[in-house]
Amino acid sequence: MSMKKNRIKIPVRFTTLCIILSMWSLQSIGQFENHLILKRKNLTNLHHYLPGDQITYIRDGNTFDESGTIQGIGPDRIIIGGQEIPVNTIETVFYNRTGFNFKAGGTTIALASPLYLALGALNSLIRGERPLWVPLNFAVAGGIVASGLAIRSLQVKKYKIGSKYQLRVVQSDPFFQMDKKSR
Repeated sequence: MSMKKNRIKIPVRFTTLCIILSMWSLQSIGQFENHLILKRKNLTNLHHYLPGDQITYIRDGNTFDESGTIQGIGPDRIIIGGQEIPVNTIETVFYNRTGFNFKAGGTTIALASPLYLALGALNSLIRGERPLWVPLNFAVAGGIVASGLAIRSLQVKKYKIGSKYQLRVVQSDPFFQMDKKSR
């Protein structure tokens, strides 16, 4: 008489489904980080900050800006350089625009003003005339320099925290309840 061994049969579909679900859950566990969000009038999210992002800010009572990499985001504070900074003490947030390089474009335009004067002089020499340095040419060159410097200042956007802009910490852990003081 042959003895049959008792085997536990696990369906292949069930095993595959369990492996896929466990992989998806591992991916979502890595996303359980608090977010720091800059909002406009409590309606529109302007910028999201996560741990590892650069942030530049001014705290209440300071006249200089501080910057650093966000190491962690708590329920009501951020950690930068090992120092805990309460979110409600941040007065201004600076955001460096990345869509267009305003600094390089503004510098190029500002450096083009001497070329404008040189081009006018070269044109006069080609026509056989003596170059005329009239005040209008200098005014146009000065306007080119001023517009180049103005374009450079558009690289960094400054958000004053108050009635129009707010900084909010959004909890990613659905099981964590914030107390009403830190909201």
